Amino acid sequence: MTAAIRVDSLDLSFRNETVLRDVNLEVDDGEFCVVLGPSGSGKSMLLKSIVGLETPDSGWVFLDGEDASELSVPERNIGFVFQEFEETLFPHRSVEENIAFGLEQSDIDIDGDEMDRRIDDLLELLAISDTKDDAPPELSGGQQQRVELARQLVRRCGIMLLDDPLADLDYKLQKRMEIEMRRIHDDLDSAFLYVTHNQDQALKLADKLVVLNDGRVEQVGTPSELYHEPDSAFVARFIGDSNAFKATSVETTADRVRVETELGALLATPMNGMATDAEGLVTIRPEHIAIGKDASAKDNTVEVAPAGETYMGETTEIAVEIPDSGRQMIVVEPGQTTVPEAETVQIGWDATDTQFFEKLSVTETVRTDDLLEI
Repeated sequence: MTAAIRVDSLDLSFRNETVLRDVNLEVDDGEFCVVLGPSGSGKSMLLKSIVGLETPDSGWVFLDGEDASELSVPERNIGFVFQEFEETLFPHRSVEENIAFGLEQSDIDIDGDEMDRRIDDLLELLAISDTKDDAPPELSGGQQQRVELARQLVRRCGIMLLDDPLADLDYKLQKRMEIEMRRIHDDLDSAFLYVTHNQDQALKLADKLVVLNDGRVEQVGTPSELYHEPDSAFVARFIGDSNAFKATSVETTADRVRVETELGALLATPMNGMATDAEGLVTIRPEHIAIGKDASAKDNTVEVAPAGETYMGETTEIAVEIPDSGRQMIVVEPGQTTVPEAETVQIGWDATDTQFFEKLSVTETVRTDDLLEI
């Protein structure tokens, strides 16, 4: 099957700085692909290269199997929701006229009644029906962003590129729109390439998740694969929450490695490499840590000092201090939990939940100290 979007060995420089390095990516028809990464990792530049607003130094972009290098931006027929949405709306036109412009500039043969119906449906879906006759300068930033989103969605393109389209919405509307984005995607059956800085949103929306770091692809896979089986310490630290410590491998078996850390010796699962005397990073997800009487049966146990707890609604985050280190760990327990008052408490977790990484990142500049600060 031909991919809707295929990026091969893409390099891009901007203002004498390389922002994309050997990027390879495929997005299939009907797939919801989310690109996640730190600020400045190249996420927006990747979208602009695909839509034709930036010209790569080398590499190729294929759209439905066709080399896009010979296609102008309009010929690529891609719906693109900009991050800089304020610059794309016409201030002298109403919201309705701005949305209609998307259809007027396309090759879609549509009568006035169908155009009106599509616009009204999107205005209602995006909760901006009351702005139909307003001009963009009269709207809030979040409302303007939804107008730009509607202007692209109304075209029903086979390929949609969305650059953090929910970033300026308030919390409740953002949560509602996450649900609606999946429904819109399913209705259109388009290939979505969606950039966000919101990890929770990325894990909820993505069929395929791509992590970019310093212009390079760290890993591509399902959200579950990246969360549970990260290829590098960077991915383990960037996707979700984790407790992390510098570690040195001192003994290996068939599928386990014993590492020395500031917590003491731990039994861990090697994620990439089985060498002894290898330096790297060990990570433990907070939800995999038991506290109190349940900790004693685990492969790794540590005595710590309770340092406070925060009820999060569905879970409780418990902070504990590691003796003689000044560092804390986070434990997550389901529901509302109270740790008994005591000077120390035992925590524990299994070797299968202790991931040891010799490989820190696909980039050569990442150090363990950098990852401890994420």
